[in-house]
Amino acid sequence: MPANLSPEYIKLDEKLRVAREPQEKLALLREMLRAIPKHKGTEKMQADIKRRISKLEETVDKQGRRGGRDLFHVPREGVGQILLAGPPNSGKSSLVAWLTHASPMIAVYPFTTQQPLPGMIAFEDVQIQLVDMPALARDVTETGLFNSYRICDRILLVADLGDPDPVGSLQECLRLLEEHLIHVVAHSVTEEVGNLSTIEKPALIVANKLDLAAVGVRGAFDAAYGGSFRIHHCSAETGEGLEPLPAVLFAELRLVRIFTKKPGKKFVRDAPFVLPAGSSVFDVARAIHKDIADSLRFVRLWGSGKHEGLPVHRDHIVCDGDILEFHAG
Repeated sequence: MPANLSPEYIKLDEKLRVAREPQEKLALLREMLRAIPKHKGTEKMQADIKRRISKLEETVDKQGRRGGRDLFHVPREGVGQILLAGPPNSGKSSLVAWLTHASPMIAVYPFTTQQPLPGMIAFEDVQIQLVDMPALARDVTETGLFNSYRICDRILLVADLGDPDPVGSLQECLRLLEEHLIHVVAHSVTEEVGNLSTIEKPALIVANKLDLAAVGVRGAFDAAYGGSFRIHHCSAETGEGLEPLPAVLFAELRLVRIFTKKPGKKFVRDAPFVLPAGSSVFDVARAIHKDIADSLRFVRLWGSGKHEGLPVHRDHIVCDGDILEFHAG
């Protein structure tokens, strides 16, 4: 039976022939396994790709243990990692410079950013990591870049309202992410199955360069994307709309900050414990220390607008800003 390989597979195979880095080869082989027609005529090819993937995974793992450097990997810091994604000259670097203490290179020409540049956003009592990434553009963006998007917490899609076609430009970015097995969604996240599946990655759209938007552009953009994503309008040039953005980003991470109080003592505000929204009192106890969770007798809670020092069950779902007093023993 003939293989009947698709144009997408043939193009990936051509890229693989000139790839040099193990990380890039691994990403391409994974895409090829996804794209290859699944029938009897390709069974040997599928087996060969899987064998090569397995071998490269070992190579990449060994490189990591030896201190080999993935140029696009950014170590996590803070309570969440948010990576920017957008077309060339959409203003990603200007946003990072405005919101953090990072100093990315900013220029009017495209592809100024060549490597990820992380910065930290201060939101009240926590820090959020915001990472400026190279622009997404077909036949220009390196394949290894997409691995970082697969493992971040959220993607911040940056659109350029000064672009003659901001809808089309952002749509091309979404297509590139999709082609690399990253399905961008507004909220829900599905578990990744193995290393070869498409992963859903939550995202927020920042419509930048509001000061340059022509008449009708904002409305057309909102009509195209407003039904699927939350859109935050701003201008990194004038600062319009940027002040509330840290709070918006924290809300998008869907986290809760929980404070603790010692029994019989006055509450002293300290660094909070940060957990996923939907966590229970018992989850907080376990995050503090396993022994506290194992020996927990009862808990008093302040906050949530309902409880003021009243006992709550270990299954009680905590809210952002709650204060817990644990009684164990």
